[in-house]
Amino acid sequence: MVVPTCGQPVPNQRRIGGKFGLQFDVPTREVKILGGKWDVDYVRYVIKPKDGEGYLELWFGPYAFSPNPEEELLSKSVSTQKRDVVNTDGGQIGADSLGKLQTGEVWRHTLIAISGLEGARYRAKLENASLFDQIVNSACNVPFPKH
Repeated sequence: MVVPTCGQPVPNQRRIGGKFGLQFDVPTREVKILGGKWDVDYVRYVIKPKDGEGYLELWFGPYAFSPNPEEELLSKSVSTQKRDVVNTDGGQIGADSLGKLQTGEVWRHTLIAISGLEGARYRAKLENASLFDQIVNSACNVPFPKH
C-alpha cells in the first residue's frame, strides 16, 4: 500500500487529519462522521455508514494507535494477510493487516507512522467493507514544512 502526497480534496469528500501528516478522504454523502475532539495527545474519528452497520475508526496523534491488530481478531480469523505500507520513495512507514472471521465479518488494521503511530481500523460485515476500504485506501500525507 502506497501513501502518496495529498492532492486537492475531491468534491463531496471531507479530508480528515491534522494540518500536516496523515490524512483520509471521507465521502460525506455516504457516512456520518463522529468524534474529532482532541484528548490529551490523540483524536479519534468514528465513520458510520448512513445505510448499514459497523464503523471505521481513524486515529491521529503521536501514540494514538496500536501497532498490531487485536489478538482476539487474529486468533478468531480464518484467513489473514499483511502487507507493508510505504511512502512514495518506497520507505516502509507502516503495516496493513486484513482478515476474515468465522462469522463472515472482515477486519482491517492499518498502521501508518508518518507523524506518530496513527491509522485506521474496522470490523464489519462484507457489504460495508468496500466503503471503509475506500476511505483507508485514500490515505495520503501532507508534508511538514522544512525549516
